Amino acid sequence: MAFSSDDSDHKTWSCRVASPFSNAVEINDQIFISGQLPRDAAGKIYAPNDIANQTRHVFENMRAVLRDYGLGLENLVRLNTYYTFDGADEDATEYWESMTRVRLEFFPDPGPAATAVRIKGMPYKGQLIQIEGIAIKGPSFNERKRIMPPGSWDWSIPVPLTQGWECFDRVYVGGQISADKKGLAVHDGDIVLQTQAIFDFIDEVVKDTGGSRRDIAHLKICVKHNSRDSSGVPFLTKILDVTKERFGSDCPTITCFGVDLLYPGLVLEIDAMAFKSRHERITMKPLLGSVYDVNFADVVSACGETWVGGQEPWDESGNLLCEGDSAGQVKVVFDKLQKLLNEAGLDVEDIVKVNLFFVTEEDDISDEFHSALNIWKKFAPNSNPAMTAVRAYELSRPGVLIQADCIAIKR
Repeated sequence: MAFSSDDSDHKTWSCRVASPFSNAVEINDQIFISGQLPRDAAGKIYAPNDIANQTRHVFENMRAVLRDYGLGLENLVRLNTYYTFDGADEDATEYWESMTRVRLEFFPDPGPAATAVRIKGMPYKGQLIQIEGIAIKGPSFNERKRIMPPGSWDWSIPVPLTQGWECFDRVYVGGQISADKKGLAVHDGDIVLQTQAIFDFIDEVVKDTGGSRRDIAHLKICVKHNSRDSSGVPFLTKILDVTKERFGSDCPTITCFGVDLLYPGLVLEIDAMAFKSRHERITMKPLLGSVYDVNFADVVSACGETWVGGQEPWDESGNLLCEGDSAGQVKVVFDKLQKLLNEAGLDVEDIVKVNLFFVTEEDDISDEFHSALNIWKKFAPNSNPAMTAVRAYELSRPGVLIQADCIAIKR
């Protein structure tokens, strides 16, 4: 998480458990940046429940982290913003715009490919926002190409964000929604049509780089929580059905979790990572057990990177393991990450970024979060990747308390 290396107030915060994770990991031409939190040197939340001031603080943290590598915010090609909002849905857009006006103080022009989703909670009570990112340097930065297909949707207020960045064979695709040029929802509430529209947008971004949907290695699917169609089928099931129709038996890795969406009528948002090179796929199911079927890869390796999709605590028979035991489920999921990486010829020491999605009935996830930190220290004492942890509204099924995915690159 955010540790400090100089005298900037925006580069340090602490917690009651020493973190085994790094503030950022530099490898080759990329810098993977952990989720930045609005906490001070004493470990206190900065400006509790003040979204504008917290947003400014986390962006100052992000800028300070990049400065350590001789870079600036203009080097960001991906930016993920997680935020909380407990008000009425009809007020969410105004809240997002208030947050985004502050973000506009920091966004370069052109800005990163970005995803912003409303999640249930953060590691600490009073925390409203967390941001993470990927920055590039050297030839990848100098030769990068901004992708803005003419038929893309647009934001509700003018922003310099980008639909996608092409950096040689990598394609970073920002969060796509089923919206129009004014940011208004299209196919209001229809999960199938919205999913198809989003995949059309993703196709256009990748196609504009000279690639195709077969180049997509990972999808992050953020679906409106507790949502079902008129016959009672969960929205996530419908999304996965549409995904399988699009990709056939070669679906990419996926990470799925429950959120609330910004604009009224929206029911999902999806971002993507693509590589215009040969993909090596590993699908371990049903050996490791998952809610997702064998159409979806567990691991995709390309361009020297390995992306492991979201792993949950299921056994090979589809039984939930360690029910009601968050720490036990964390151990199961970490073991799955290790087994999958071993199959790809890697180990946990090669992980450069890990994401943790918790579910709990408590007001925050601080206990679960600190427990996971301690488990990781014992599980992988020599692995110090960048990390982001948030509280999702829900995961694949009731009883799942943790999901983790990761990116690994051979050192």
